[in-house]
Order: sequence, then C-alpha cells, then structure tokens
Amino acid sequence: MALVCIAGFGFRSMANIDSLVNALNKASAQHKIAGFSAPEDKINHSALRELARIYELPLFAVENELMKSMETITKSTVVIEKRQTGSVAESAALAFFKGPAKLLEPRKISDDGLAVCAIAEGENS
Repeated sequence: MALVCIAGFGFRSMANIDSLVNALNKASAQHKIAGFSAPEDKINHSALRELARIYELPLFAVENELMKSMETITKSTVVIEKRQTGSVAESAALAFFKGPAKLLEPRKISDDGLAVCAIAEGENS
C-alpha cells in the first residue's frame, strides 16, 4: 500500500474559497495532496465543495466522534471546549486514515483567520 497525504480542514461558517485556499497553500507547500477531509457536519459547505472541484480532488467526511479520539499537536482551548479535540484540521486529517497516520504539518491558519488546514500521511486503504 502506498502512503498518501490528506489535507484536513477546519473553518468557520463564513469562510470562503479564498480562506480555504490560503490555509491550504500555507500547509501543503511541499506535499502532494490526494484529497481533502473535514468534519461530517461541515462537508457540504459551499466553499469546501468549490475547493474540491477546483483542485479536482475527492472530499471525505470524517465522523465527529472519531475526530475526538485523535491526538493533535495543537491544543486550542476554544476548540477543545467546542469540538473535544485540540485542532479540527489536524484531527480531520488524521481521522481519514483507518490505520496509523502521522501529522506532517500542524494546522496553518488562513490570513483572514477563518480557516485552518493540516496535512497527515498514512496508508491508502
């Protein structure tokens, strides 16, 4: 099985395509991204759907409960309170993988503060 990189996203509802692209560019500079992941309750956000369309990459919903079990580098007290994980982007990237995965890039925040992106690597299952 080959190793793949997934870009995980967390974002506010008012995030737009520019917010997501900016966060992605900050996180993915040296990584070949195979797809995008985000919490299941955010997967139908128009900007996220547009991002997947523009980059022609698949978009994967990850279960909110599974994200809570991911060990993140970032420990945001606000995110822990709201989502019971240290970073939505980091946990979304890691939770995509069924087996072991590692975080290659901790969350990177868009310039407008509306989106975050993190990169994880694991086996393509």
